[in-house]
Amino acid sequence: MVSPDQKEMLDVLEQQRLNQLQVDRVLKIVIQVTAFLLTVICANMNIWSTIFTFIVLWVAFYAVSIKRWPLWHWVIAIAVYCIIDNVLSHGGFQQRQFGLQFGAMFIFLGIFGVGRRYFDRWLMKK
Repeated sequence: MVSPDQKEMLDVLEQQRLNQLQVDRVLKIVIQVTAFLLTVICANMNIWSTIFTFIVLWVAFYAVSIKRWPLWHWVIAIAVYCIIDNVLSHGGFQQRQFGLQFGAMFIFLGIFGVGRRYFDRWLMKK
C-alpha cells in the first residue's frame, strides 16, 4: 500500500517529469532556430564554416540543455572548433575574429546550459 505522503510525492515527481518533457519539446525547436540565427552571425565567410558552425552549435545546445551534459566539456569543444575554423578560414590565427566568434557562441551556450535549470524550476512553481 502507498501512504498518502508517498502518493503526494509520486504525483509531484510525475508532474515534474511531464514539465521536463514539455520543456524538452519546446527546446528542440528553439535550439534549431537559435543555432541557425547564431550561425549567420558567427560563421566566417565561407560555406564550410557556416555548415560546421551550425552543426557544432546545434549539437552543443542539445547536449547542454536536453541531455544536460557538463557545460565545460562543450565550452572546450567550442573553443577548439573556433580555433580550427579561424585558422582554416583566415589562413592563420586572427585573435579579434576568434574573440567575436567564441564570445557569441559561449554566451548562448551558457544561456542554454544554465537557463534550463531555472526554466524547470520556474515551470514547477507555476
